[in-house]
Amino acid sequence: MIVGRNGQGKTNLVEAIAYFASLRSHRVTGDAALIRAAADTGVARMRIAVGEREALLEVELNRQGVNRARVNRNGVKPRQLTRWFSTVLFAPEDLSIVRGEPAVRRRFLDDALVARNPALAGVLADYERVVRQRTALLKSARASGARSSLDATLGLWDEKLVELGARIMVERRRLVEALCAPLIESYRDLADADHSPRLTVEESVGAASDPDVSRETDRSASPPAGGEIPRRLWGTWNPRSMFHVKRSSARSAMHWPPSVRRRSSGPSRSSARTGTTWHSASMICP
Repeated sequence: MIVGRNGQGKTNLVEAIAYFASLRSHRVTGDAALIRAAADTGVARMRIAVGEREALLEVELNRQGVNRARVNRNGVKPRQLTRWFSTVLFAPEDLSIVRGEPAVRRRFLDDALVARNPALAGVLADYERVVRQRTALLKSARASGARSSLDATLGLWDEKLVELGARIMVERRRLVEALCAPLIESYRDLADADHSPRLTVEESVGAASDPDVSRETDRSASPPAGGEIPRRLWGTWNPRSMFHVKRSSARSAMHWPPSVRRRSSGPSRSSARTGTTWHSASMICP
């Protein structure tokens, strides 16, 4: 238990501990805000012990260049830190999981995936890298007008994007399925009532290319099967290749979030009262 007066750094300490588990802050999107003002580098160290085994974890955050990590003074990739330590952080910001934008729920799911299977940190990092490189290719092709060189390389990036995106979507579904039973039990214990909450994934695969399909449409009743995801992702990408070139963007069809629903009501984001929203957030996070 961490106890102290306001302004003594309790949140900073909790944030540093949680960073080793997810390589992310729960307050900000980038690492620059975690570095002391006027400094170029920030270092966090944590010693963990399991039985008689101990390990010293270190992470160096840099304003310029890549971050670095060490385990027992030996250099490792930062993503390997998540294999040594896991934690659950519940903060006021978690209310945005229910009330916030879809990106908040995607981030929550991805953090939970890494906590459950640290190896997925590499898959998520590779996906973000491919998106950035594909977007850079589209911007370059748009500026130069060289469609011939684009056609030769865009397909390779699309193939990798579909491969990684399908893997992430499958893992997200498995996680949501695993959370359903604990969610119902936790909600019942917390609210002392059975409102039959359910957690669903609303995916845009197969619908993203249709401009008449609203984000509020419930597609959770019949999501595509795991083997169908790559085929449907290709079906979403190919008709929109020229659109992506014109927009210079690489928006993915896998980017619609999970939602929490209660019996006889709509999504908690738009229909739940404050108390129920807190129930929804707190029953998911633990």
